[in-house]
Amino acid sequence: MNKKNLLLLILVVVFSLTGCSVKSEVVVDYNGRVTEKVMVLTNSAAFENDNYSKEQMIENVISNYYAALDYRGYQNDIVVGKEESGATFSHDYDNICSYFQDTGFNQYVYPHVSCSEDDYYITIQNDTEYIPYCSDCSDWPSLNNVELRLTLPIKAEAHNADQIDGNTYIWKYDENTTDKDIYIKINKTVLEENKKEVEKQNEEKEKEKVVVVVSIVVGVIVVLGVIALILYKKYKSNKLEY
Repeated sequence: MNKKNLLLLILVVVFSLTGCSVKSEVVVDYNGRVTEKVMVLTNSAAFENDNYSKEQMIENVISNYYAALDYRGYQNDIVVGKEESGATFSHDYDNICSYFQDTGFNQYVYPHVSCSEDDYYITIQNDTEYIPYCSDCSDWPSLNNVELRLTLPIKAEAHNADQIDGNTYIWKYDENTTDKDIYIKINKTVLEENKKEVEKQNEEKEKEKVVVVVSIVVGVIVVLGVIALILYKKYKSNKLEY
């Protein structure tokens, strides 16, 4: 694990003073670009302080890791709730393999997850063992609720997700999880076909917008022309009367 990943892992450790929940939402767009949003929450009581607000306490924790977060290109927002508080971290990637390679928030479940591709498929799977929950480990977070949601623009060719919601594949980990793998296979041909179809639909929508705009402009011109003609006729009529 490199230094920058370790710093982000330590950030999760700091948040897990009384147990920590982590929810990663990873969305793959039709063009292959990826958006990652990670919510790291712990008991709000962990941030209670007589001299500072919860927002200030959370900000103080995050500020120690700005260098690591900036290095990875993460944006962060503070979350304050009645029961749980923490922060969300978001980042964009060029493709799904760059996400699994560069994300700073997957080492708390597996030391490494591989993303490989050939001419036909993109295959994602852990190539190291699952890190089990540890309530008394001083150097590892007590993650009693971890959820990874991976949303694809198409259906996966194969997977071992715990739950499926449309094209969203969900893996869940808690304190009772002892051994678990992550695996998903994506058909590149179907992915490319979907991209072409979406781009075609987008082009048609743009053409429809142009047609609508032109129709509106022509309609306005016609209405103004009719009004102008009516006013002109009235003017001529009034001029003849005088």
